[in-house]
Amino acid sequence: MCGIVGVARLQSSQPWSLTPAIASRMVDSLRYRGPDGRGDWASPDQNCWLGHTRLAIIDRAAGHQPMANEDDSVWVTFNGEIYNHLDLQRELIAAGHRFRTHCDTEVLLHGYEQWGEEGLLSRIRGMYAFAIYDMRRPRPALFIARDRLGKKPLYYWSDGSLLLFASEIKALLVHPALQKRSVDLDALCQYLTLRYVPSPLTLFRDIRKLPGGHFLHFDLGAGPTQMSAQKPEPKRYWDVSFHRHDPEPSFDAALEKTDELLQDAVSKRLMSEVPLGAQLSGGVDSSLIVAHMERLRLAAGLPESVRTYAIGFDEPGFSELPYAKSVADRYHTRHHEITVGFDDFIDHFARLSWVYDEPITESSAIPTYLLCRFAKRDVTVMLTGEGGDELFAGYAKFAADRYSQWLDWLPPGLRFAALRAAAAAMPFGGRRARIAMESLSIADPAERYVSWFSAFDGAGLAELLTPELGKKLASGGAAARLRVELDRCDSPVPLDRMLYSDLHTWLVDNLLLKGDRMSMASGIEARMPFLDQALVEYAAGLPPQYKVNGRTTKFLLKRLAEKYIPRETIYRKKVGFTVPLNPWFRGPLAPLVRELLLGERSLARGYYRPDVLRRVVEDHLDGRVERSRSIWSLLALEIWHRLFVDDDGTEAASDRLRGTMLALIGREPGSLKVKAS
Repeated sequence: MCGIVGVARLQSSQPWSLTPAIASRMVDSLRYRGPDGRGDWASPDQNCWLGHTRLAIIDRAAGHQPMANEDDSVWVTFNGEIYNHLDLQRELIAAGHRFRTHCDTEVLLHGYEQWGEEGLLSRIRGMYAFAIYDMRRPRPALFIARDRLGKKPLYYWSDGSLLLFASEIKALLVHPALQKRSVDLDALCQYLTLRYVPSPLTLFRDIRKLPGGHFLHFDLGAGPTQMSAQKPEPKRYWDVSFHRHDPEPSFDAALEKTDELLQDAVSKRLMSEVPLGAQLSGGVDSSLIVAHMERLRLAAGLPESVRTYAIGFDEPGFSELPYAKSVADRYHTRHHEITVGFDDFIDHFARLSWVYDEPITESSAIPTYLLCRFAKRDVTVMLTGEGGDELFAGYAKFAADRYSQWLDWLPPGLRFAALRAAAAAMPFGGRRARIAMESLSIADPAERYVSWFSAFDGAGLAELLTPELGKKLASGGAAARLRVELDRCDSPVPLDRMLYSDLHTWLVDNLLLKGDRMSMASGIEARMPFLDQALVEYAAGLPPQYKVNGRTTKFLLKRLAEKYIPRETIYRKKVGFTVPLNPWFRGPLAPLVRELLLGERSLARGYYRPDVLRRVVEDHLDGRVERSRSIWSLLALEIWHRLFVDDDGTEAASDRLRGTMLALIGREPGSLKVKAS
């Protein structure tokens, strides 16, 4: 697992201006993604420069990058793992290719030579973002690609004559072309609506995410006329289909096949030359991963038990550590726990906001980092349960949204008014019920789906924003973005369409971003067996009643879990990885919230109506309306502005902000104090 970065000259008239100092700084900005090595290469034709930082997992002695083919005519910089690289290597050797390493990176080079761009992408299985520069063509070409589900990030910027790309935005910001940067207001409205920025947008104007399952091809050194005609757009090379399996499997057959595919996915992700472990929450998904890791360990006759890691909070009611411990005891793992308190959380908030590059969409990102950092003492690879909810419909919204059809007989205006009035009458602690009623009040599927995510109901956000941003909000950008995904799904079934949209937006642009940033900031490679291609494609083709049965979400996966963990663990009320924001906002974080959100700098940005913003904040702090999700989104956005708009966006900027934040809450800078066992 690594960091990649590159610069390409698209037009022959564009002078090559990348200095060694800038190139070095671009690589250094990604050093935590690859603490085991760094390298860069500039093409002799001055059309391309590639940089790389390495976290060594496979062929640690020989896998240095950027890497070239035998005659140095094709070069690659690569972040990720190709799980079927040994099978592909054997096929390529049979076709006459000679390998110098056992590293999966070299498979990309020879596979590209043998099969071309789309042929290579159709064969590789894993998580990846890479760039290949080919000097064999009459006009050199650059090819950048991202894995099918977007597990590994890839960002790019271009003005038509120059192209920059990298694993993280901060590497792009080092380049002089991006010293003047501004906020994308469309992306800002979508962030405030959805709590994350959906691809291809970022909060930085003109910096884009390459969507999962897409690639870009550039012919370099072209003249202005040729480039204006080229205007390459991302091209999709894979998508998931929700067509039903034919014949449709029985429930028991689907249960058995899912178990088989999950075990195979876990097995592939145990490939490593460094120690590995698993994140264990005590929930269904991570428990199934650990169960299969133990089964595979026993089958292979390996002596060492699986290492597992769990995290909890010192606030009552915000910890699942006992459930994780029960699973660990059942499988005799070498289990480790950490307990996080408020001081641990606030001490890392500013730096991790810098690591994130965009607002920290999920407050659980910070404890995720603390867990990974703790586990780094023992392991370099960790398996996680990410993706199970998006494949098998694990969220309450999937069950609740089915009630929408029962409300379709009501006139839209009456439906909206009645349910919104009921939502407004909910007590302070009724956040989930209020969200459900607010969402079900909306008849339009795309707009209703937006509401399930939103930090604000539509009326509340429209009231909060200034007229300029209100116009952008009224254009329906977020609903239009999700409607694209809902309509692209090849199934008419509402649950299928919601799951399809989640895979292409919520999962990739929110959860996988969180997992990548926090694990890589700790020097940990996170692997996600549930997002194995074969398992994803099989789960998508299952009928909806296998996923949601009455009020039971993730029905098939819970039934599968009965083979491996106690029923009381499976069917207990789900706590989830929930940070105790509510008590913290009304307690030690209150001075920080008031200063950062209601202070002069925040109000001067021109985004909010000051009186409405004050009401949103004070309603929560005074215990009238539970708005912790809204306040977190606003706070994360303001911290992002202070790092990347008000300051220079460097790690030093995060140190300065950290000092300011700690002073506001009366804390002194200190070391991490997590309790471990």
